[in-house]
Amino acid sequence: MWFIPLPDGDTSVGAVTWPYYMKTRQTDIETFFRDIIAQAPELAARLASAEMVTPVEATGNFSYFCERAYGPNYILLGDALSFIDPVFSSGVLLAMQSAFAAADAVDTCLRHPKEAQATLVGYQRAMREGLRKLSWFIYRINHPSMRDLFMGPRNIFRVKEALLSVLAGDIFGDTPIWRSVTMFKAIYYWNQIRHPRRSIAAWQRRRVSIRV
Repeated sequence: MWFIPLPDGDTSVGAVTWPYYMKTRQTDIETFFRDIIAQAPELAARLASAEMVTPVEATGNFSYFCERAYGPNYILLGDALSFIDPVFSSGVLLAMQSAFAAADAVDTCLRHPKEAQATLVGYQRAMREGLRKLSWFIYRINHPSMRDLFMGPRNIFRVKEALLSVLAGDIFGDTPIWRSVTMFKAIYYWNQIRHPRRSIAAWQRRRVSIRV
């Protein structure tokens, strides 16, 4: 659940749930949402005298990455290029990073037209690769093996610094963290192997939840 103060004095309140849970709804969406809030006593207490100023809305996962990041006389940046689950609040980072990279690409296209195609291909590849590195964590954030690592942190192979660096946006280009990130992933997969029944059950639940 989230509770985010906004500049105008309002507060954004919401919840992230599995699709199968949303399908259990038998009431209108506002009643359903209020029932969810009631499951968090601390949040419910803070909202006891709150006034709802906008209607309750619900939406599914709408993450995407465009097949082409460029074309004749255009190059895509920020949300025009991609959107990823905002669990790590990465939107501004990706918008700014793509803007800097695109500015360099456009400059090269104008100064050295013969290098334009290779430059634009490189831009698209870099953006896709950065999102892939961040997505690895987002798609596994609810897995029991990942939860174990977060709830019992250890800093062997400097995996803690590497994880914090990824979450801070160090996901583009060559940085000194990737060896430690690789070790983090190895520990994650080893934890899955150690608990095969739990891992298979989690995979099956996710498969059901994300089915078309």
